[in-house]
Amino acid sequence: MKFNDLITKIAINLPITKASCENQAEIIDIALIDGRQNSFQGNILYFGYSSQLAKSENLPCHCVLVKDDKARTDEIKNLALVESSELFSAVNLARTLMKNSGGGLIYEELVKRANETRDLQAVVNTASIMLGNSLIFSDVNFKILAHSTSIPVTDDLWKDNIRRGYCSYDFIKAVQQLKPIQQAAHTTDVVEVSCTESPHRKLSSKVFHNGIQVGFILMIEGETPVTPEHMEILEIVSHVISYTITHYFAYLFQTGTLYQQLLYELLIGAPPENIPICFPGLEFASKLIALSVFPIRYLGERHLKDHIVPALKGVLTGSHVTYHEGKVAVLVPLLKDDCIEGEQLKALQNLVDNEHLRIGVSNAFDHVESFAKYYHQAVSALNLGKRLQPENLICDYIDYQFYDLLDHVDAPSRLGLFCHPALSILRQYDRKNEASLYSTLKVYLNCGCSIKRASEKLFVHRNSLAYRLERIVEISHIDLDDAYIRFLLRMSYLIDCYKGQDA
Repeated sequence: MKFNDLITKIAINLPITKASCENQAEIIDIALIDGRQNSFQGNILYFGYSSQLAKSENLPCHCVLVKDDKARTDEIKNLALVESSELFSAVNLARTLMKNSGGGLIYEELVKRANETRDLQAVVNTASIMLGNSLIFSDVNFKILAHSTSIPVTDDLWKDNIRRGYCSYDFIKAVQQLKPIQQAAHTTDVVEVSCTESPHRKLSSKVFHNGIQVGFILMIEGETPVTPEHMEILEIVSHVISYTITHYFAYLFQTGTLYQQLLYELLIGAPPENIPICFPGLEFASKLIALSVFPIRYLGERHLKDHIVPALKGVLTGSHVTYHEGKVAVLVPLLKDDCIEGEQLKALQNLVDNEHLRIGVSNAFDHVESFAKYYHQAVSALNLGKRLQPENLICDYIDYQFYDLLDHVDAPSRLGLFCHPALSILRQYDRKNEASLYSTLKVYLNCGCSIKRASEKLFVHRNSLAYRLERIVEISHIDLDDAYIRFLLRMSYLIDCYKGQDA
């Protein structure tokens, strides 16, 4: 409840005068000035005597003081004055009004915010300011759907979770072992869920949609100490988030399959050996691949879930999906070969072109327990393809796995030291003589050292190519008949491509 609203309601029953009113914050608690406070919370209304503030370095933002006790009262932004005989009556009435009507006003204000913005993040930010502490809204799988930026999260454990966008499997299991979590009722009742790993107190309330828990709202104590009023307000926030979900975000909480849950748990670090125990009876093909699908033109999660994913499943028969780090993770059964081929590949290419997607494709694997490892291959292929061959929208890991190896080198700046010196010699020669021996050798090696195929690719006569190769050998002193030298040269071209120096 705002200062102005609360004083107006008190004035109906008691003689109280408003002296100043500006920069109001939501009041969540009532407190008496005892003359010993070193600091005052911005969202608490303090009652007392101005003489009790004489030695304070800072003043409360919201205050009700006794009349005719004028010390420093002109410095208080939101001030009301009351007779000395009515001070404690005003305190009791304020507490009653806060308890009986404050929640309704908070709910109305937050619902208004939800209707105006249709944005979970905006609702969470507004609620965070009311509470004076940071907030996090997560779904039941511990994916972070919104977190306060108005009052940023400072808890190290949750900062890491926010940075990833989800909680790890080990973190989730540790939370689920907390007694308050295990004993919590299937209601929005607020419970304290603090743990020894963090110095910050935490309150949590479950969030429901159509009678099913879909997530939880977490408040982390910061500069504003936890009070009983926080517990009341946090429960109201839970109801407002349920309202926001029902009206604007129901598509986020479509019921997932056991297959989807299995894939997600593997991606966040569930031990593969637990899968047969936790998900008995699920069947998979003997050959599988993983896909990472990223929409180049993002039209929102509703479009992704209601349109893109059904289209993917229509093309990739028998596939299962989950959502991870802003991408669609897909498990695809392979019926015959170790890759997607033929009409299925053509249909996938059409889908990619029409829906503006980029896809990374892993190598084939045999057991679903390996999904996370091979999905990371698909992500690497997607990212490396975007960087090295942006025109290629379906990127197979097999074509990028050497580049992935280079990605894991501790000192990438030193990669050039491992290139065969012939490439540098040919680049210098080309610059001086306006020739193209560097690219000629690259094409020749890529064509398996076939003069016929290389000459066709370069659009030159075979004799011209033979002459160029002789010139290359003469200038760089290499033996193209030596298999090891050919390997070093091929590796060197790949390093140049990785570093963007192969043009």
